[in-house]
Amino acid sequence: MNPFILQMVNHKLNTLTKEELIQYAKQYQFKISDAQATKIIAILRSERIDVTNKAQRERILAKVKQQIDAKTEKQVNEMLKQYDQYL
Repeated sequence: MNPFILQMVNHKLNTLTKEELIQYAKQYQFKISDAQATKIIAILRSERIDVTNKAQRERILAKVKQQIDAKTEKQVNEMLKQYDQYL
């Protein structure tokens, strides 16, 4: 993968706002509340995201499942699956 594109994707994930997350959820036809989006952003901000790090993604999804719920974890995973090609 092009290192420049990888850097752009990682930057976007690391600077994602709650409002953008809600928009992405709508785009992927998921419903998340304002409170859930706030929690997800806090989880994402807990470490510097590297889209190519599969173990990190699993850790983040586990945190979402633990701190929010399994349904939201599955929805976040669906949104992140678009980056599977980079793993």
